[in-house]
Amino acid sequence: MLKKGYGLICFLLGLLILLSCGKSIKKQDLGPDQYFEYAKSKFDKGHYLEAVTEFTVITLRYSGDPVIDDAQYYLAESHFKQKEYLIAISEYQKLIHDYPQSPYRELAQFKIGLSYYDLSLRPELDQEYTKKSIRAFQDYVEENPKHELKGKAEEHILKLRKKLARKHLLAATTYRKMGEYEAAVIYYDLLLEKFYDTQPAKEAQFWKGEVLYKLKKYPEALNAFTAYVEKYPDHTYTEKAKKRISKLSEIIQSTETAPPVLNEASRN
Repeated sequence: MLKKGYGLICFLLGLLILLSCGKSIKKQDLGPDQYFEYAKSKFDKGHYLEAVTEFTVITLRYSGDPVIDDAQYYLAESHFKQKEYLIAISEYQKLIHDYPQSPYRELAQFKIGLSYYDLSLRPELDQEYTKKSIRAFQDYVEENPKHELKGKAEEHILKLRKKLARKHLLAATTYRKMGEYEAAVIYYDLLLEKFYDTQPAKEAQFWKGEVLYKLKKYPEALNAFTAYVEKYPDHTYTEKAKKRISKLSEIIQSTETAPPVLNEASRN
């Protein structure tokens, strides 16, 4: 992508450079625009390691030229293409900080989120990069509400939030299977509070009811199962939840109607 304002002469010179790919090029004789075309040709051919070298030369040699932010963006892109995501993030951030008026700024913000997205690990592993990706995408969306990639960023945010929800669900499941029901409830509640709009929330709502049932917290369990059936009438455990509701209603009713047990003092 070239910035607007490149003239016909620049274009023709760039074309000559591209056509001379098999010939020796005296890079020291190239101007900033022509050098950028040369470096960009390396990038377009997938020679990203060479492109890194050439774009770096441009950023150092032509620091006051308008082509500098083009080179800085494609320097970051070259690292991204090589899956050197942390280096790419650093280069995108440099563009945003040093050239805030650059037309590449919005793309750089998006690509920071995408770099962290690609670094994000499976739900059972550490989720540091998942959280950083969410923050980066959220910043991008808030600052660029009309940008063309906003929808894609929001899709990524939803996927990442689902991954964090799955992380909480795995922790809750582990505690539940160990019989550590109080700890399980804590994780179910965290999931339902922060990630209520994700798929794992459906399972969390049901299993929270089961754990409360195990703890003999019958009114709370009844509320959990009732909420589950109302929100997810066609989910996997709906029929089982309905049976729990019926049984819990009987237990609670029998408890409320049972005569009070008198101790020795009250009998005398």
